[in-house]
Amino acid sequence: MKNISRGMVRKNGKLISCEPCRISKIRCDHQQPTCRRCDIRGLTSKCYYHPAPLTRPRKKTRAHRSVSPANASREDEVFDASTSQGDSIVPTGPQMRSTPTSQPTYLGPTSFMSTFHQDQQDMSLSIPKTAHASTLRKAWSADFTHVFPRLVQLLRPLRLYEDLVTDKYYRSSFTVIPAPLMLTPIRLLRNHWDREGWPQEGLGSQITQNTAAQSIKVEANMTTDQFYHSFTGANLRWEFVGLIFAMAGLGASVSSSSPLYSLNGKDEISSDAFAMEMAAASHACLEICRQYDNVNDLVVWLNYAYYVLASNIMGETSHQIYAQFGDLVSCIHAMGQHRSHPPESSIPFFLSETRRRVFAASYRTDKNLATFLGRPPRLPYHYCDVELPLDLDDHSLVLDSLALDKAVRQLTADGWGTFNGGLRPATVIRLRYMIARLREQVMELSLGRGSTGSRENELQ
Repeated sequence: MKNISRGMVRKNGKLISCEPCRISKIRCDHQQPTCRRCDIRGLTSKCYYHPAPLTRPRKKTRAHRSVSPANASREDEVFDASTSQGDSIVPTGPQMRSTPTSQPTYLGPTSFMSTFHQDQQDMSLSIPKTAHASTLRKAWSADFTHVFPRLVQLLRPLRLYEDLVTDKYYRSSFTVIPAPLMLTPIRLLRNHWDREGWPQEGLGSQITQNTAAQSIKVEANMTTDQFYHSFTGANLRWEFVGLIFAMAGLGASVSSSSPLYSLNGKDEISSDAFAMEMAAASHACLEICRQYDNVNDLVVWLNYAYYVLASNIMGETSHQIYAQFGDLVSCIHAMGQHRSHPPESSIPFFLSETRRRVFAASYRTDKNLATFLGRPPRLPYHYCDVELPLDLDDHSLVLDSLALDKAVRQLTADGWGTFNGGLRPATVIRLRYMIARLREQVMELSLGRGSTGSRENELQ
């Protein structure tokens, strides 16, 4: 250790270790030009003495926040990591700077903010901070850039999906989402691409931009055409794309056509493989939608349709299916669909009835799942006061006001239909909901705790 320069000595008087020894936290013999440990370990080419190993280059721009000196270097590391990861995470560029699509979600009466219910649209506390939400998405979101091309490619056989979904509504007597609200948007989307041509590039970015930057605003006087326009054509969103995939997968299970399907015009796959492909695609769309902290009716529909499709494939004993139903319940609660809306609420009739149908079907599914697994229900009636959907056929929901009033007048006082003498989807939903209500009372005896005497007397 002869001819040790002043730069080899730290401020505390100790000799500086070479970089390999310092990083490995082993004792260095400080030999020059290379230490003996590095010679033995074969690290001669990497052995050098850094005069200031803990010094970082000064940043040109610094984050505008106060950081204590003791934690400054660690804060810089975290900030750099989140920024570098965000470069490859969707959305990028202008999408992350777009207006946030998060809207105020349902606030119950125990929430202190519900006092200001009329002003929720203007309350900053009811909407996540834009900068914070953007940073969290960039730092922790999954990278879907490699998924976009596959999802866009899967959209090409739209005519096949339309035929499958149409066949499902024709053959199935129990459908939750009214047929016009599903079939008409698909037709509009197909007509749009037939007229404008299939986008050769940028479709995935456009759909992501629509999902990230635009919200679906619901108003009392909204028409069905305005509702369809908010998520089809040039305004196509991942929620609706995933819903198409999920419904097509369900349609393949009841289709009367050939059991073989082609997604690329060449290779043919079985109906089971097709359903699995559709389930994977709809799940990917669902995960993309979760990046934006935005809950709307399409998200609820997608959660429900994916749950039904995935449970058919994986079975209801799968924990993934159980967790997926929890996501559906969370969306229902966030939308306030477990509570009745006053007549003057800003929800059009066709959407209000659809929400009732989705809730009633989810409530029944909740009781089936709770009974099958022996677990507590997650949509307890005690906290829900949704009225039964009216016993109208699907197409009556989208009639003009005069025709709709005429159809409603034909119902009984408690909402049952008295015309045509057949079962409608709403009829089945109402019956199953009423049975599920009785099943929940039985579950209180088998799964509940505390005094059950009064409940036993009621059931007797």
